[in-house]
Amino acid sequence: MKIAIIAGHASNTAGKRTPPMLTDVDIDGDGIYDVLMRTQYREHYANVGVSVKLDEALRRCGFETFKVGWDDTDATNDTLKDDSTGLAKRQALVRATGCNISVSVHFNAVGDGASFNSATGVCTYIHSKTARVGDSAALAALVQAQLIKGTKQVDRGVHADAFAEINCQAMGTKASILVELAFMTNWEEASKLMANAAFWSECAEEICRAICEYTSAAYVEREEDVEVKEIKTVFNGEEKTLKAVNVNNENYVRLRDLANADTEDELTVDYDGRVIINTK
Repeated sequence: MKIAIIAGHASNTAGKRTPPMLTDVDIDGDGIYDVLMRTQYREHYANVGVSVKLDEALRRCGFETFKVGWDDTDATNDTLKDDSTGLAKRQALVRATGCNISVSVHFNAVGDGASFNSATGVCTYIHSKTARVGDSAALAALVQAQLIKGTKQVDRGVHADAFAEINCQAMGTKASILVELAFMTNWEEASKLMANAAFWSECAEEICRAICEYTSAAYVEREEDVEVKEIKTVFNGEEKTLKAVNVNNENYVRLRDLANADTEDELTVDYDGRVIINTK
């Protein structure tokens, strides 16, 4: 299963940037300002930020990926333009490499681009023509459902349009979607979501989860999301401490630890293609 990850637009595309920022912004939380007040942050830079993390997530889950409009973490070295020639080249690249699915990463915009406004939310696009949509609606529904689980945002749903980067017919894909992850023309979403590496990671993992669900593949947790901790439990009125694995804020306890915490019997768990539970 090969997935094309398209970092939407080019870094120099006119208009595809925030209005002048109202304050300095630290994207990765390292104490260094990455976007300065009164400068404009370019959409392509954030698109690449999400794409890099989506590539990592998909590969971790066993997918093969293909990069379109970017090739590494340097968001300034893109070469594909947004004119008809550049868009056709993107389509041809996806088709030539035999990608099954494509995801085009974007941030939304509305208004004159000179000042921030109140438009908010996240949405997912599929193609508006039946011959070009393929199975995109099924994938889009899963992706949109995942995207609204994390950071609280307005759910703008799934929409249809004739964008080149979601044309399954031209790209030879089974499903192709375009995500608009937040509004770069809304100050809160531009400064706290678009220009925020943690939000990039969140969106990438949510899209990856949806693709795993769509393809019936196993989602593999990030190592940083898995934590071993001690939890307090009560058995028959007696407090006991158990070790648990915390995954995305949910605690999981081993069967043997749970059983042995409240019994004089010893429980063992073996595996030979089946889970074998023995007590004595």
